Amino acid sequence: MSVVEDASVVYQQLEKAWNSQDHKAVQNLLSEMKILLLNLSFLPTRSEEGIDERELLLARNTLEIGVLWSIATGNIDSFERYFTQLKCYYFDYAAHLPDSPYQFQILGLNLLNLLAQTRLAEFHTELELLPVESLENVYIKHPISLEQFLMEGSYHKIFLSKGNIPAENYAFFMDILICTIRDEIASCAEKAYRQVPVSEAGKMLMIDSLEKLHEYTSSRKWKLDSGAQYFIFDQEEMKEKLHFVRNKGLIQQSLGYARELEKIV
Repeated sequence: MSVVEDASVVYQQLEKAWNSQDHKAVQNLLSEMKILLLNLSFLPTRSEEGIDERELLLARNTLEIGVLWSIATGNIDSFERYFTQLKCYYFDYAAHLPDSPYQFQILGLNLLNLLAQTRLAEFHTELELLPVESLENVYIKHPISLEQFLMEGSYHKIFLSKGNIPAENYAFFMDILICTIRDEIASCAEKAYRQVPVSEAGKMLMIDSLEKLHEYTSSRKWKLDSGAQYFIFDQEEMKEKLHFVRNKGLIQQSLGYARELEKIV
């Protein structure tokens, strides 16, 4: 059999394993497929005239499963690697391939991943790559709306959006985004207040269970008063923490500027 035929057989096994949610088998078959694809047009560099569409399709579909499998197993680094390899099939070789039913879902997942990590500059860069008409696609509109809520400070709208996600696997990055926002709110509350009522803390942090609230606040070393009605913040400790945070923030800001300058140069 030719390499294309060998790859086709392994891909069929990969697709079957993914449809049955056998994550271990998917992991092994993805590794096998990547080795086979190295002999084909995987990450193609030759001229468009010499491209075999069957090879491109095998590579694109394999990478799509890699992206979706990475989310299913909670591996963000793997998700980003597979997505980086997949992008050229969506943009550079779109004319040689039939439309993928997963394209906008995966593009939206990438936007949501960047938003969840507050990588806003990259979020807008990726957004600019998309055709204008795709901005109305349900998978793309969702992260765009979330970014607007984030800029407005409408955090409760982001929390409510978790119940209205366009695909089940969006919940993975939504959880990360909500945790990021919750940490930011908690950090601000520690600096702004001497005490916060327990009943208000739950609403503020978007936690509806008292047990989960105490679990979260314990992780941040929040202390309860003697009547267990208020969370008390040690102002002296917060001043020391704030001094450290300011210094750390300045360092991160300076490094961010340096990275942006490198991109421009």
